[in-house]
Formats: sequence, structure tokens, C-alpha cells
Amino acid sequence: MTKSSRQKQRKSGSTDPNKQQQYLILGGALAAAILLIGGVIYPMLQPRAPTSTGSAPCGNLQAMVDEGREHLKPGETPPAYKNNPPTSGTHNPEWYPAGIYDQNADLTRLIHSLEHGYVILYYNGIPKEQVDQLIRIQQSDPFKLIVAEYPNMPQKIAIVAWGNMQNCDGVNEQVIRSFIAQFRNHGPEQASMN
Repeated sequence: MTKSSRQKQRKSGSTDPNKQQQYLILGGALAAAILLIGGVIYPMLQPRAPTSTGSAPCGNLQAMVDEGREHLKPGETPPAYKNNPPTSGTHNPEWYPAGIYDQNADLTRLIHSLEHGYVILYYNGIPKEQVDQLIRIQQSDPFKLIVAEYPNMPQKIAIVAWGNMQNCDGVNEQVIRSFIAQFRNHGPEQASMN
């Protein structure tokens, strides 16, 4: 290529087809990376939006006495637990998966779920709108999270994990989510389940 033909090519704006292809590939890869970060990764890094506005007063976090991890034998009567609701102790060999349970849930199976790292949101005598708030919290983040009615406790809400409890006078989503973040999946026995 002569000097005059190179000058003509520069003036006409044409470039090497291989360079154009490289620029297109580089631009496409850059656009894909931006979309990936913007559309997938960025939302995962954002804090979860509250599912309720509950902000009832809560007591301090309590470390409870460990009452053991034995399994009940068939026909054996459960012991009298020291904590109400129990946070550990002799329990059923079967556990409950994540979900919402009524007052008929087997307490000894709930304790076994705690052993596997579950957090349980027990409630007693709260208005339906607060029960619905607890259910929305569970449904928005169900991994190893149980909501269960427990009429045999004096508290309105007890947030429980193995060996730990925090009581509230009603729904306080910030306290509940903080407790879940601190204790979920930290039971003494790990099991892969939802």
C-alpha cells in the first residue's frame, strides 16, 4: 500500500476489518459484564426490604441452659423442660422442615429442628395481622425458619434458636431478622434441609 492510498483510507474513515471485529467483541463483553453486575449481582447486595412495619419492644437476647440432645425412645414421655419455650433438650428423632405450624405441632420435633440450626418464631395470643407479619417474614426467607403457635408460654413472641431466645411484646422485624442472621444454621447438628 502506498503512502497516498493510506492517506486516502484514513480520510475515508475505513479501518481494518479485524480491528473492527475486536472492538465489537470487546464492547459486547463489556456490555454483558455491566448487565451481569447491574442485573444480578447488585440486587443481591441490597438489603432486604421489610415485609412489615412491626417495631414492638423486645427483651435482651438470652443464652439459655443447654438441656441436652438425647432422642426420646418410642413411648417415652418428654421431660419437663427448664425453658419456656424450650431451646434444647431431649427430643423426637424426627424433625419438622421449614414452614408454618399451628398449636398442634409436636414440641419435641420442633426442638429437633432447633438442633439442626433452625430458628423458630413462636407466638401466643397476638392479633391476626401480627401472625400474618410473621408468616410473611417466613415466606420471604424460609431457609431453616419455622413459625409456630405456642399457647403454653407467657410471651407474645419468642424468637428461639438452639440455646438462645429473645422475647418480644409483638412483631419487631428488625430484631427478628437480626436474630435469624446471627443464629440460623448454627445448631449443634448440621443437616441439609430447607
